[in-house]
Amino acid sequence: MKGLRKSIFLFLIISIFIGGMNLNSWAQEIRGQEMKVSGDLLNTLDILFARPVGIVAAAAGTCLFVVGLPFTLPSRSVRESFDIFVVKPWEFSFVREFPDEDYI
Repeated sequence: MKGLRKSIFLFLIISIFIGGMNLNSWAQEIRGQEMKVSGDLLNTLDILFARPVGIVAAAAGTCLFVVGLPFTLPSRSVRESFDIFVVKPWEFSFVREFPDEDYI
């Protein structure tokens, strides 16, 4: 039984070593080819990932704006802070067209 374990372990080590040697050539082959992503995949990622992350960022930005308000009032930069922390994330999540043709 010990001999079987040793031979399986040796086989796995050799397989990992040989597989690791081929990774560089696979990476070069992929780098040479143009990777094209379909519009459907990008639209799916937009709906399932980018928009919810944008909503979380908008909520966090609104909180940061409120927390930073005492610091932006004396410097008269409330409008710029409001645009950066509140308006842009909410526009990214809700106003941006679907599908977004700029990224496809």
